This record gives sequence, structure tokens and C-alpha cells, in this order.
Amino acid sequence: MKNNILLAIVIVLVFLVVGNTADAPALRISGVVAGSGSGTGDGRSGSAGRGNTGIVREVTAYNVGVRNQTSDTPCIGAMGLDLCRLVDQGWKVCAANFVELGTILKIQEHGECHVLDRMNRRYAHRVDIAMGKDEVERATGFGLQRRVVEVGYQSQ
Repeated sequence: MKNNILLAIVIVLVFLVVGNTADAPALRISGVVAGSGSGTGDGRSGSAGRGNTGIVREVTAYNVGVRNQTSDTPCIGAMGLDLCRLVDQGWKVCAANFVELGTILKIQEHGECHVLDRMNRRYAHRVDIAMGKDEVERATGFGLQRRVVEVGYQSQ
């Protein structure tokens, strides 16, 4: 029961902060960059705020809402949010294990995405871009790419 109440509160807060618009929101809540400090050694940025130096990472794509690519609840991400709905509304969502949930990543040639999901733990340093359930061919065509990824601000 507590989890359901917390989930409802988080969803309401997200929609209050970013509104219910069709264009991708920029969740800009002040905070410290995950991994701030000097030389974390795990590819995370070493300074707070914008202007972080990125690192080349493996980037793939997956389809929210497709059970064999996700889980038994294919639209619900690790934060408990309905990723199918967010992607349909234009959010840029991604999965990553090397930063905290809610962190914003800037991916070369993709722009900013909100880390709202996790990947299998064997992909500790990879980023997986979420695409709609009707974009399976696009996600497959994306394949495995190497792109510069910068760690941005973490939402609260």
C-alpha cells in the first residue's frame, strides 16, 4: 500500500513539475551531479553542473512496452513511472546503471534523456535509449553505437 501511495505521489509531482505537454520536457531541478568530485574512474563526470566532460560509452536502444525486451510490466520503469506514456508524450527516456535514477544524460547526436529505468547489471556502463513499442525496427537498426555521454543534473 505504501508503494502505491509513493508511486502516485511521484507521478503527480512529475506532472506538476514538467506539465502535461507533448514536447519533451527539460526536468531542471537543482542538484549535484552524480559522481561529482575528481576522477571517479568509472566514466562519470568529475565536475558539477553543465560543461562536464563526457566519456565514450556503448549506447543501444530498446522498446518500452515490449515484454521480451523489458519485464513482466513492460511499460513500468525502475522508478515506477509509465514509460510508455512518457515516451508517447515526447520524453527522451533512457536506462543506465552507472548513475542514480532521475539523472539527466546528454548523449551525442541524441540530446538529453532522463534515466528512469535500469538495465541488466552486466551492462554496468551502457546507456539504453527508450523508444516506443511501435518502433522495434528503428531500435534494432540503431544497433550498438559508441557515443559521447555526459552526466547532467539529477532530479529530486
